Amino acid sequence: MKKLFFFIFLSFISSCKKDHHSNNDNIVETIGSESVKTIKLKKETITFQSDTNWQEKFVLSHDIDKDSIWNKPIRFYIDNPKCDKIATNFYFGSFRPSDNLQTAKLLNLVITDNSDLRPFYRWILDKTILIQDGALGEYTGVPARKYAEKFPNEFFEYMDIDKSGEKYLYWYNSILYSGFYLHDDFDKPEIVRENFAKTMKSNCKNCNETMNKRINKFALDCFPNLEK
Repeated sequence: MKKLFFFIFLSFISSCKKDHHSNNDNIVETIGSESVKTIKLKKETITFQSDTNWQEKFVLSHDIDKDSIWNKPIRFYIDNPKCDKIATNFYFGSFRPSDNLQTAKLLNLVITDNSDLRPFYRWILDKTILIQDGALGEYTGVPARKYAEKFPNEFFEYMDIDKSGEKYLYWYNSILYSGFYLHDDFDKPEIVRENFAKTMKSNCKNCNETMNKRINKFALDCFPNLEK
């Protein structure tokens, strides 16, 4: 049921469009003293509209001094010698995430202990969630969950920059779709939810009642009870 909801939630964009135009022109020609009708065939015209700008929703100039993430210019991140090369390629558009091991490796960088680079890797995960389809969606749920578990304060601070609530919606739907660990029991989401919330609270700094309620709400959104 959760996967059905996720597919309804995602918007699918077709990558190509074909327009077919084919017709015949009848031409009357004179051969000797007789008029005969010949048929001239026009070649079929096919127009392709390719998806060349997969970063369109990112609003990027690809100027590393103009584009910024978390109040830092892109240069701050990609000039860091520890910055992952695939992450840099993602920014420039030469690496497009898909259902492969390189994408899995890239998205899991979001839980790095390097606080200088973590905002950059979080941005990459966020943008991947934004453009994901069903196949790519299989790769975003676990890193999104791990990030929320390990850095709950950061997570909610990041969610709060979007007053529309859309970012929060996208993230919890990603976890809802593919955020189960291998040892989790899919048939017992209440146990998964309890462990998820417990881990977030254990890593929460200066947690108060308000934050605990937010964690409980988020855990319920990510791992709701099964419909009977």
